[in-house]
Amino acid sequence: MPQNASSTPGVLIVGAGAMGLTSGYHLQLAGTEVTFLVRPQRAESLARPQVLYSYDDASLKRFSGYRVLSDVGDAGDRAYDYVIVTLDGASSRSAEGTALLNGLGDAIRDTDAVVIVGGIGLDLRLHCLDALDIGEERVISGWLGLLAHQVASADLPVHPPTDPHVLARADMAYRTLSAGGFMVEDRFPGVAARFKALYDGCGVSRCDIVDHDHFPAQVAGLFPVFQACHLMGWPPAARLTDHEETWRLAVDAVREVVSVHGDSRTEAVSGKNLTRMLVAFEKESLPLDWNGFNAFHHGAKVARQDLKLLRDYVAAGERQGKHMVALRELVAAATAFHRQNA
Repeated sequence: MPQNASSTPGVLIVGAGAMGLTSGYHLQLAGTEVTFLVRPQRAESLARPQVLYSYDDASLKRFSGYRVLSDVGDAGDRAYDYVIVTLDGASSRSAEGTALLNGLGDAIRDTDAVVIVGGIGLDLRLHCLDALDIGEERVISGWLGLLAHQVASADLPVHPPTDPHVLARADMAYRTLSAGGFMVEDRFPGVAARFKALYDGCGVSRCDIVDHDHFPAQVAGLFPVFQACHLMGWPPAARLTDHEETWRLAVDAVREVVSVHGDSRTEAVSGKNLTRMLVAFEKESLPLDWNGFNAFHHGAKVARQDLKLLRDYVAAGERQGKHMVALRELVAAATAFHRQNA
């Protein structure tokens, strides 16, 4: 069995994108030894320190001193306390992603490492649990609680006090919201509490523990809204009702997505409540531009994955005997729109 050389907690992070870098940075601040498992070409870029820009205090953060692996076969060189898998749902389910999870399971099976599945996907935890082939209590879901984006590829509106020249020096930029920097589900309360205690040790961000029955529906319910906003050209939340037909379709689609997790959950879904929530997000995200960020992220960068997720919800709802009319129509309209504007 691999052993730690010291009592320092160790975290292996699979992937070094927005979730990987920001989580790794905060966990390192908490006194954790951070190791990234990435593709060989990504390993080359991680050879130099990474620079993060914080919208929270308009400052640059230097992130270095982490370990980098590019072969899952090397992941068994030490025992980790946690493994954070940041692959999205589609990547995790691909042949390559599943093989990676198989190898990861082999590397950590004889340790006590807990795996945090950080991607978003219907029943994604179950897929990862099967591929990893480790004890059920060692696999929980987690999500990035802050907003983060690559700087070089994202041309977002800039709001004071952000200095665009300072921002341009960063590899990644992030904005912490009231939910904290990270979230884990409460499926196994002791496991969640231990990770929260570790993460909270960074002193500048916190981990929130969320209800594993309710939170997936809350997260998934945002995805029809993102695609509808893309169709509408990303208007301010207060102007969504100007696009009456598309907004009504979006609200109905949200109800259908949420209903997959239980019909009773649809009672709180209304256009008014969704608008109120989005207005709050716009204000809280500043100086990061909420609509600019989501146009870059959900409108382009991960649009294909988002649409795949919504198609999975259509299929899941139909298996339950639901018609999913609004969601199917929204997905068709968004798919056509993305193709026309590719």
